[in-house]
Amino acid sequence: MLHDLDKTIENILISEGNLNKKEIDISFEQPTGEWSAHLRRPTLNCWCFDLRENLKLRGMERRVGRDNNMGQIVFPPRRMDLTYLVTAWARKVDDEHQLLWRALGGLKRVSKISPEDCEGALRYQQQDIPILVADMSNIHTNLVDLWSVLENQMRLGFTAVFTVELDTEIGFEAPLVLEATFKVGQAAEPLDEVITALDVELQHKGKLEDLQKGD
Repeated sequence: MLHDLDKTIENILISEGNLNKKEIDISFEQPTGEWSAHLRRPTLNCWCFDLRENLKLRGMERRVGRDNNMGQIVFPPRRMDLTYLVTAWARKVDDEHQLLWRALGGLKRVSKISPEDCEGALRYQQQDIPILVADMSNIHTNLVDLWSVLENQMRLGFTAVFTVELDTEIGFEAPLVLEATFKVGQAAEPLDEVITALDVELQHKGKLEDLQKGD
């Protein structure tokens, strides 16, 4: 779900902010000092640093259904606030400010996201996803302390809060491990799965949808 929201946000920034992905990068990684030291192009960073339930939007109504001869009580999905810190990174301050202003204007144009405009599992949301941009009134985290934890210099930025649904009735079938290591070699006792002479070691880092397909 979270990676689907990241991709949805990226689409909005590109379309509404009129950004060219051939000229800039959009990253959702933690903007630590080590991360920023390896940047090669102007980058827009959108880091999700807070996730909590929106108690004001919590619905307590219940829906009673029937499954064969059994009654079934279904509660509405929980509403979760995901807070992103949006910052711009470039060699020149003028470029950073222009990139950040483009991102701010693009997100401000969209007050809510319809499920049909989302990526992946977000398409199955029952309600629109509201967006609250550059409003610090409900932010409970001290951004100065946040930057000290990141061990990086504080940058100009703004917050964006996206409220999505968490349906506790839906099961999770996707694999949790997105990285896998394959070892091929010789073993004295194959049934013990212990390789005594390693021939090759392969590492696979794929997207969630790739692993779901078995690629």
